Amino acid sequence: MMIIGLAVIIFVVYYSSGKRLPGTNKAEDILKERFVNGEIDEETYLKMKKALNN
Repeated sequence: MMIIGLAVIIFVVYYSSGKRLPGTNKAEDILKERFVNGEIDEETYLKMKKALNN
């Protein structure tokens, strides 16, 4: 039981430290942010997203 508690604490510290978890894509997050901010149009966003996923 103590091991589970320790694992949960480690996970919370790791997650809250701002590090990315496996399977997340920082490049895709940045791309979304640029689209939302109006820095790129929808066509560019879709083209770049497709390129990232290849």
